[in-house]
Order: sequence, then structure tokens, then C-alpha cells
Amino acid sequence: MKKAESDKNDNLKNDNNTIVFLVLRISKDSIQGKNVIEFVHKTKSLGKIKDNNNSHFNYENYLTIDVYQQDSIIHTMVIEHPLYKHVEYSGDNNILVSKYIELNKEEFFIRLQMTGDSNKIRISETLNNTSKKELAIIKL
Repeated sequence: MKKAESDKNDNLKNDNNTIVFLVLRISKDSIQGKNVIEFVHKTKSLGKIKDNNNSHFNYENYLTIDVYQQDSIIHTMVIEHPLYKHVEYSGDNNILVSKYIELNKEEFFIRLQMTGDSNKIRISETLNNTSKKELAIIKL
């Protein structure tokens, strides 16, 4: 193995400098009557994510992603629910109109900073400000 490749692999082992990109697919399961998340792809890259404070979200439908180290939550992030979109378009007389649309299937990605030995994420959904439902636990 070349020295440059060896150094890159050593740096990826140092999780504090690693960003993980997870591509996920969410879809409605009409038989069980709930939404299901599937893991599609994972990519690791060197780098650090700038602090992004998403504590000021105002979504009616959203996903909560809890990042675990051992059995403790070390980071929580909230994203808009991929199946429930708020879209704006130009309506009659060029008046801006907005509406919510509901999709049956959608791919989305999340970006996480690896910290120490982060080992899994738990994804939960909240719909119409009701109680949170767990959708998936994904090992990193």
C-alpha cells in the first residue's frame, strides 16, 4: 500500500475527523400502515462539519435522528420529513400559492460527524405534532 493511501486510511479510523453520508429511502407501507426507512448507501470522507444549530425548526412533520455512542445519545438533529413537502408555485394571476404534498417514496441523505465510537443512529418521525414513532435503528 502506498504511504498516501495508508495515511488516508489511518485518518478515516480517527472518527473525530470523519464525516459520514448516509443515503436512505423512506416509503409508505400500506399493509402495515406506517412509514419504513431502508439503508441505501454509506460514504465516509475526511472533514469536519461546521456547527449548524437547527434548534429553530418549525416543521409540522419531521424526522428526529439520534446519534448514539455506546447506549448514550451524543447528538440529535431534526430534518423536515421527506414524504411531506411544502411547495410554492405561481397560481392564477401570478399569485404565489403554497400547499403540502404527500409522497409515497423518497430518497434523502443525512450527514453526520463521527465522534469517538458513534455506533448507531435511531430515526423517529413526528407527524402533525403528535407523539414520536421510531422508524429505524441503523448501525454505522
